[in-house]
Amino acid sequence: MMTARQSDVIFMLYNKAYFLNKRKISHEVLTEVEMALPYIVGKTVLDVACGTGRHGYLLEYYGYKVTYFDISKEALKNIWWSEDKICGDFLSYDFGNRLWDTVVSFQFIEHLNNKDLCIALTKMKGLAKYRVINVTPHPMHIEYDRDPTHVKRSFNELLDIYFSVFPKTTIITYDNKHRGSFLSLVKGVFERLRPHYFENVMFVSEV
Repeated sequence: MMTARQSDVIFMLYNKAYFLNKRKISHEVLTEVEMALPYIVGKTVLDVACGTGRHGYLLEYYGYKVTYFDISKEALKNIWWSEDKICGDFLSYDFGNRLWDTVVSFQFIEHLNNKDLCIALTKMKGLAKYRVINVTPHPMHIEYDRDPTHVKRSFNELLDIYFSVFPKTTIITYDNKHRGSFLSLVKGVFERLRPHYFENVMFVSEV
């Protein structure tokens, strides 16, 4: 189970990276939302582990009513445009009878061990009326292990856990890199020669 202290560490690491690499991370957020948009069903969305609300802000721009959920009070303070915010540990929080049309999370499940991942997915399933969408780094991507908060597991292990909770799931993989210069474009061509290339995995699940 992720503690508040662990969450604050993740939050600080993410924001440090954000301010050092604004273009790269802005590109990643825009791409992740763009990829998820066609698969969102209904109008109400629960954004699990929303952080400072960057993804949810864009979803609201596209007309969705977003509820923001995160374990970090400091992160939620940055969501000045919405009052629909919940602070707590997702694995143990009691949502009562609340349901959302679609439950989404971006860059969350890779921080959970196998047991907590199963708990989180089961909880998402119980909170969604129609669909659950999870975007996560591919475990085999070259940059996955550079984040010390990522849980090491094989892609097949991730699939086994995911399909045990969501048997009706579509898997989409895509590159999420910012290619801001000619040299980075050339580097991208060579990256495609690696056995594993795609950076992100998006799970689109029916409940």
